[in-house]
Amino acid sequence: MSSAFLILCHRVPLYWLRLAERHPEIRLLVHYDAKADVGAWPPQMPANVRLIPQRVNIRWAGFSMVEATLHLMRAALADEGIRYAHLVSGNCVLLREPAQIEREFAELPRGSLLLECRAEPRLRYRVRFDTPHADTAWQRRLPGKLLTKVFQVADKILPSAQTAYAGSQWFSADRAALQTLLNAADENACRQFRRKLCPDEHFFQYLVKRLPENSRLTLFPNNRRYIRFAPGGNHPQTLPLAELRELQAGSNWLARKVEEATALRWLDEQTAGEQA
Repeated sequence: MSSAFLILCHRVPLYWLRLAERHPEIRLLVHYDAKADVGAWPPQMPANVRLIPQRVNIRWAGFSMVEATLHLMRAALADEGIRYAHLVSGNCVLLREPAQIEREFAELPRGSLLLECRAEPRLRYRVRFDTPHADTAWQRRLPGKLLTKVFQVADKILPSAQTAYAGSQWFSADRAALQTLLNAADENACRQFRRKLCPDEHFFQYLVKRLPENSRLTLFPNNRRYIRFAPGGNHPQTLPLAELRELQAGSNWLARKVEEATALRWLDEQTAGEQA
């Protein structure tokens, strides 16, 4: 197989390590948050798991998340055996076995990118204004939240023809699409988003929209991931085991967010099913 899972995590992702043991044909490239203790990792890891050396101190909804993702993309492209890459978090789980996902991906045209991308007028303030509290510790504190409200109001008052594109940061890409995205993520693009709010939900969508028509990238706006939000909520809800079982009948490849104990039980069920 030639599939890799690019993992962003701040805890040792036991589910993914066990998945790697049971499926030595896949590759795992892991970005481990610079704030976390690397000594927590087991001394012996599966041969198909690699911690990338570039570690970013990731802050919630900051450009640091994009930087870590770009490091993972470079690591994937440096491995010539990788044809398909899936960006995931440490608390994602597979809904299908890896070989089935790769077979379905292989049926798509060369240059395929599975990325949510839609116009979101209500989020235009995020991509319109540089802000002093973006990617800082106080973005989530009361002063930062109040300042965010100021930018929301400013966007409604001040006229603008700018279109804001948004979507989940989690995507899947074949090698050609991954290279196209990374080429587009030049210093100008990065500079434009370093002081923006929640750039992880806009940056790659921006890259896609600025590509020339002859880029040969094919965008599929369904990223084949299941994420459930509470009405009006900004954070994904935790999925129980029963819901994961129900999701098997759908077309999604992955699901998040899943607690570690549930993820391990899910993996055991999946493994038992494959062996039956």
